[in-house]
Amino acid sequence: MNKAILFILCINLLISCEKTPTGYTYNQGDLPESPINLEDFNTIYDDYNSTAPTLGNLIPFCFSSNRNSDGNEFDIIYQPMNINFNKTSGILKVTNKYDNWGVFSDDFEVLRKGLRKMNTTKNELGPNLIAEYDFNDLYFTFLYATDNTGNFQINYTSNKNNSEFSEIKPVEFLNSEFDDLYPTFNSAKNKIYFCSNRENQIFNIYYTEILDPENDLELILSNTANHGILKESNISSSYDDKCPFIYGNTLIFTSNRPGGFGGFDLYYSKLENNIWSEPINFGPKINSEYDEYRPILIDEGVSYTETMMVFSSNRIGGKGGFDLYFVGVTVE
Repeated sequence: MNKAILFILCINLLISCEKTPTGYTYNQGDLPESPINLEDFNTIYDDYNSTAPTLGNLIPFCFSSNRNSDGNEFDIIYQPMNINFNKTSGILKVTNKYDNWGVFSDDFEVLRKGLRKMNTTKNELGPNLIAEYDFNDLYFTFLYATDNTGNFQINYTSNKNNSEFSEIKPVEFLNSEFDDLYPTFNSAKNKIYFCSNRENQIFNIYYTEILDPENDLELILSNTANHGILKESNISSSYDDKCPFIYGNTLIFTSNRPGGFGGFDLYYSKLENNIWSEPINFGPKINSEYDEYRPILIDEGVSYTETMMVFSSNRIGGKGGFDLYFVGVTVE
């Protein structure tokens, strides 16, 4: 069995076992009610647009940053996210070190090979890192958007059949002559949601059905047949609705629609009877008078009742520009 998979299974087993009382002072952790700056990951530049597949409390964390160009073009970078909750002290730490990863860190350093192919002299935004198992092997697929040919287009690369990652290819059935970004699969893996300004230059949330959802992911993404692209009318508005991300039956996104707390705010919608509910603002504990952007949800194994939400904001008190933050939310 691939050592990375064995390691992940062991970590998840430990997380599961720790859900029973063990005599610790704190048998489960609490996530913060108010956003906490992810100081280890942020710089004086813009750090945002993150992605993190659920692999327990050791997370291959990727995000967009313009640090490499001193505040100009955005690249996607990789840093390990180590989530440690001390059951004796009750202290929760989130760091960008390979603490406790041991030799298994090598299995995730492969992500840098994909990023070297993806990053250009233009802007790479909105990564979605998908981790999958195939015959006891773990491999990764990157979905992301780049404007290296003009408008933002959605591309992909994978290391399933090429250890150095495959050549960059567009997801043709999602792309248009306008800006198309932030692809995310629904929980059933039979739809892809994304945002686009293809209608009146306003960003809305769209989706398309996957024609053969049981196919290999690379086959799905390389399909050149026409797909019907539909606007998700229950979520989209006459304002900019961007950065969709789906976790279970919850869709989270950012919008500058009226009724928020200023700039872009974070919202969520629940899938009920196969219909997305009216979006709900996350409220003033999370949103600010500034911009909140690109939210994602991570099953981090700390709390039984909450999920970690990571997002970016240019609010006062950060290191500069957009910073990455995390907070606990109840979404199920």
